Amino acid sequence: MADAPATFTWTGGALVERDLIPHEALEVADSWFVSPAGRARALDAHRDRFLESIAERMPRADALDPEAFWGASIGRLRSFREAALFPRLELARFPGGGLELRLRVRVAPRMRDTAVLSTHRGPDPRRVPRIKGPDLETLIDLRAAAQENGADEVVLLDEGRVVDGSSSAILWWRGETLVAPAGDLARVASVTARSIRLIATATGTRVVEERARPADLAGCEVWIVSALRGITPVDTWIDGPEVLVRPERAAIWRKKLAALSRPL
Repeated sequence: MADAPATFTWTGGALVERDLIPHEALEVADSWFVSPAGRARALDAHRDRFLESIAERMPRADALDPEAFWGASIGRLRSFREAALFPRLELARFPGGGLELRLRVRVAPRMRDTAVLSTHRGPDPRRVPRIKGPDLETLIDLRAAAQENGADEVVLLDEGRVVDGSSSAILWWRGETLVAPAGDLARVASVTARSIRLIATATGTRVVEERARPADLAGCEVWIVSALRGITPVDTWIDGPEVLVRPERAAIWRKKLAALSRPL
């Protein structure tokens, strides 16, 4: 068994354990939850998103062989056991334009039963909203500032409409209908939100999309969903709408989502 945390760089076609040097920018990143038994959800979808984002954002990084890096990273993660992990794969850029593929093996933070939301009131801080990585550090800082005021997650708006969370996707329920933000609103394609929508379709649950303002969610059950925590129901929205809390539904859907887990 290997110990976590640890950091690796992709050097000469192999993962080398070493400290990471400061980067100028994260061009692409992806992360997901790994159980102590070495199981993860929708890993192929994370792989596809990571590789496709590199191809779109930094085509010249193909020379680094990102696909081989992904495979080596998954193999390395199999050596970590007995701790829940939240690994992150990165394509980092350095001054002068140099690129590096990196693996961070991190212990997963504790899970929570419910969450508190706040709404970002300033301009949209994202520069590249459809790719995870370029705005990641900005959004982490945004969430950290909100946490100082009692929130767990920050809701981002697109011209006043709910589009995303700073580290999660936002879903809500109108009665027995599952609702997502409209597909044309710019955001990272959430693997977890897509998994939940696929489960809904497979089980006959109606799914719709809306261009909704926060006030439109009054009386709705609201979920924040992510690769780390899966489904977390919202019990409070600071200076936002009153939301409905139905922990029994979240518990049922958490089990459905957990059933998608497979060995690394």
